[in-house]
Amino acid sequence: MVISAAMIILLSSFNGIESMIGDLYTEFDQGVIITPSKGKTMIENQVPWIKLSNLKGLSRISKGIEETVILRNEEKWVNATIMGVELQFLEMINIHQKDHLILGKPLLPQDEQEENNFGLIGAGLANNLSLSNVSAESDNIIIYAPKNNIKLKLGKNPFFQTPFNINGIINYNKETNESVVLANLYFVKNLLNLEDQLTHIYIQPKSGEDNEKIKGQIEKLLGDNFIVKTNAEKNELIYKTSKSEKLIVLLILLFIFLLAVFNLVASITMIYLEKKESISVLKSIGLTKKNVFSIFFFEGVLISGSGIFLGVLVGLGICILQLKYSLITIPGGGLPFPIQVNFLEVFTSMMVLIATGILFSFFTAKFLVRE
Repeated sequence: MVISAAMIILLSSFNGIESMIGDLYTEFDQGVIITPSKGKTMIENQVPWIKLSNLKGLSRISKGIEETVILRNEEKWVNATIMGVELQFLEMINIHQKDHLILGKPLLPQDEQEENNFGLIGAGLANNLSLSNVSAESDNIIIYAPKNNIKLKLGKNPFFQTPFNINGIINYNKETNESVVLANLYFVKNLLNLEDQLTHIYIQPKSGEDNEKIKGQIEKLLGDNFIVKTNAEKNELIYKTSKSEKLIVLLILLFIFLLAVFNLVASITMIYLEKKESISVLKSIGLTKKNVFSIFFFEGVLISGSGIFLGVLVGLGICILQLKYSLITIPGGGLPFPIQVNFLEVFTSMMVLIATGILFSFFTAKFLVRE
């Protein structure tokens, strides 16, 4: 019962963690991302924008440039990734949700004509730079960006240097919070001297659309000059690690269940020894070996079956209590520990445990009757 309950709780916990990871990374990292197959940048005019936007299942598209830069606030220096994006990118990352904007305003310049040296910064970066007050009207930080496609003489400064205003602090996942600065696309183009070039195209599929299907359509349209990845492929290590942990824990629990089943073997054996005289009496009035086998086989099935059934009820009960009352919270975050019950997995687990119980009951009863 205990092991069956533990299996249901752990399965639901890992499903909840996977769902939480998915939410953390899919809200900022878009469903499909396009990058050049050769080099770091793509020529903007090489992309068939009209055909791309007319593909079925696409909700929004944003051009983008990403580059590693250095940020400075007084005596504080940090490395960061500056992302030059279009205005619709803020809608793509659901910036207006209260959990995603900690401080300031969710603003980016609307076009290249507007004064555009302001943007948003990750919460971790803001903390590392000791930024407390944010405003688009005052120079908060200095950006040092590498000079691209320029021959440098010995002793010359390899960085472009420009003031940048922080008007908002954003909160998504740890990686984003500690590395990303969002800026206007044209500001980043001018900063890096990339007039007609991009490094990324961000695609947001419509709700319910399959990312793999969208990826296939885009690959067919763009050909070999571009690399198309889904969100899951971009964060492949995180998703694979989560699934591997889940599989390993389940295998360990199944092994523990196999050890526990030996208690079932001991129980059936003890009952057989206790009832040996009664069996002899019953044999004398016509009880066959087949009848004896059936008695002890079904006794084992009842013991294991009732334990598994009660364990599933206990496990589901604890999961429901966690979902309703948030009994356990994530350390340091205050958020309820995520739980997501998958009834197909619950059913599959029950079947595996029941099959194991039946198998051990069968061979134990067979052995006892033979002896």
